[in-house]
Amino acid sequence: MFKDKSGKISTKDFRRLIFEDDSLGSFREETISKYLDELSDNTGWINFEQFKQFMKCSTIGFNNPLVVMELKLAFNEVDTNKDGFISCREAHRGSILAGQYIPGIPFDRIIHKFDDNDDGRLSLDEFLNNINKIISNKD
Repeated sequence: MFKDKSGKISTKDFRRLIFEDDSLGSFREETISKYLDELSDNTGWINFEQFKQFMKCSTIGFNNPLVVMELKLAFNEVDTNKDGFISCREAHRGSILAGQYIPGIPFDRIIHKFDDNDDGRLSLDEFLNNINKIISNKD
């Protein structure tokens, strides 16, 4: 790890040391990998400043970068045509795949609630902002 006294740790070793924790087991491997890539600036190494940045992150709620990364990945999975938006049809299909059926509530109404600019579709920013509002209201 630090044998060369560089003050860096490989993302592989960092993952092994930090992310073996059971409390982080709910995150997908893809989420953790993407987060570590971003944290390390895609170098494969975590330096001391990046480690401090990681340690300053909130571990609860929406301010956790792993939660945001997980939400971004989920959004991209539901956005099947990769246009950067979730349509009513994509939202319906995504909820079925996730096993989340909401009886009696049409998906166009759900999209409308989250659709801040009323364009009939949901952008990543609208999705994240509205999820943040929901999480904030639980506190």
